[in-house]
Amino acid sequence: MKKALVIGAQGTIGAAIVDHLQGRYEVHALSRNKTDFSEEGLKDAATALQLKLDDPSPFELIICTIGFLSKPGVSPEKKLADLDAQSLMEYFSVNAVIPALCLKYFSPMLKRDSKSCFAVLSAMVGSIQDNKLGGWYGYRSSKAALNMLIKTASIELKRTNKVSVVVAIHPGTTIGPLTQPFSKNIDKSKYYEPQLSAQRIVDVCESCEIDDSGQLFNWDGKRLNW
Repeated sequence: MKKALVIGAQGTIGAAIVDHLQGRYEVHALSRNKTDFSEEGLKDAATALQLKLDDPSPFELIICTIGFLSKPGVSPEKKLADLDAQSLMEYFSVNAVIPALCLKYFSPMLKRDSKSCFAVLSAMVGSIQDNKLGGWYGYRSSKAALNMLIKTASIELKRTNKVSVVVAIHPGTTIGPLTQPFSKNIDKSKYYEPQLSAQRIVDVCESCEIDDSGQLFNWDGKRLNW
């Protein structure tokens, strides 16, 4: 059976992806009950997983779902006057730095003898070309930084693992704690159940070709502008 790793498996989308993969993949889940997501913690988790599986490159699929939009004391800014250094650092730490460290420690565990995929959850609002409204400085810019990290990593991995695919995916606005504070402004026809988002994310991962590495995809498989 193929193997998959879901990083952030206790989150709304992460848990739904774990459920969706069951039966088709041997699913391994990484969440805060196993790591604090510090660099040392992620390194230790990767080492423990390799020892457990006794295989340096066991995974056909790795999906990192780490990210946040708001929490007590931190919320999307509407204007420059709302910018706060601590909040900006929090956005970049969670939305860009932690996924980058996951790439560092877990992308070497992608299969090397058949196509494998490492995906992170990005956001359409992280697209610089698509930004027509402004605002949301920290969230937008941290997701844009994540997109650049994915693009850069894909170039390196093409040299070291020619059958790997590294992509960023916009999952669509998914019902859960991340989006709940903004739900009254969301078109209900575009507000998706976690199970549907999980299915779409996995479908994109499984349909990606090697030449798609380094791209940002919408949940429907269409490429989005950086």
